[in-house]
Amino acid sequence: MSKKQKTVAVHAGSRLTGSKAVPVSPAIYPAAVNWFDSSDDLDGALDGKDYAYARISAPNTTLLEEAVAALEGADACVAYASGMAALRSVFEAQGFRPGDRLVMPADGYGVTRLLYKNLCAALGVELHALLMTDARTPERIRELKPRMVLSESITNPLLRVPDLRALAKASHDVGAAFVVDATFPSPVGQRALDFGADYAVQSTSKWLNGHSDALGGTVSASAARIAPLRSARILAGDVLGPFEAWLTLRGLRTLPVRMKAHAEHAAHVARRLSDSPLLERVIYPGLPSHPDHAVAKELLNGGGPMVAFEVKGIGRPESMRFLEHLRICKPGPSLGDVCTLVMHAASASARRMTAEERAAAGIQENLIRVSVGLEDPDDIVEDLLGAVAQVVRR
Repeated sequence: MSKKQKTVAVHAGSRLTGSKAVPVSPAIYPAAVNWFDSSDDLDGALDGKDYAYARISAPNTTLLEEAVAALEGADACVAYASGMAALRSVFEAQGFRPGDRLVMPADGYGVTRLLYKNLCAALGVELHALLMTDARTPERIRELKPRMVLSESITNPLLRVPDLRALAKASHDVGAAFVVDATFPSPVGQRALDFGADYAVQSTSKWLNGHSDALGGTVSASAARIAPLRSARILAGDVLGPFEAWLTLRGLRTLPVRMKAHAEHAAHVARRLSDSPLLERVIYPGLPSHPDHAVAKELLNGGGPMVAFEVKGIGRPESMRFLEHLRICKPGPSLGDVCTLVMHAASASARRMTAEERAAAGIQENLIRVSVGLEDPDDIVEDLLGAVAQVVRR
């Protein structure tokens, strides 16, 4: 059959044949639609047996999900377009009814707090914000009998370290699903499922990607818990794009090496900052002065990659000027990059919390959060302290 030039232009070069080569780096599969020589194969693909349409499944997303599940020690994983989409999907999978209860951290990520407040209000679900490191919280969970309990491995931004084992036991005693946002330590620093979590959530935009160039989120769990999430994602369309999946998988290849260096640098930065008379306190789980140091030694692989500190005698205006005086570290509202990212907690991670919620959590206007990068750690310290010196009232 002869083909005219317009037909050739559309179809030529669309199918690679004859090679048995396996690329070291996985290919990027941007196609949203796939076709099949066999109509039976197409029919099966539409049931999820192969790749027919990217909203159902896609090769790059599958590869990333397999890698994250292996790192988390999970049966299965499902990837989303963002970490917030992942958190929403877990909420929706619980089948909440009016009058049900949900427990979440009082001192956790402010945007998660706002998301769950809105979702609970729409369904008539009671939301109870508790300090997960309070020794009374497991018993409070047993009293409340919630349908779901959310914790963070390391709280954002105060870097508290809850005892996941105690929270998991209390949750399971009353039949609640125990969900852990394990973004801060990454699966290298802590596998939340090993300590009783039913779901481990990652914002892959952070350490897993590691280069601030791709949004994404994952949920890892048993195959039985992941199956309904995957089905719901097909309808909701919260899919991760092929380029984002590919970039995240590329970053994930170096995750253990990067996290070791990030944690070592963070420990060095925390120790040096602790000697400064300009700071009220330095918060780092690896320091003996940290209130959860003993728990962190048991549950975390190292002290983690994050440091926080409170500057003496300053408020929000001085904190914002502090950010402007940084020369190496970058003032940015995220974490997990190879470069050091610094933010004023009350105006960034806790921005969506009310002033009363921030006060109850202990998030003060002089709190600075640092995602420690791969620069020389002494350069990081000198940059931070140099900026602090510019704004401290003497």
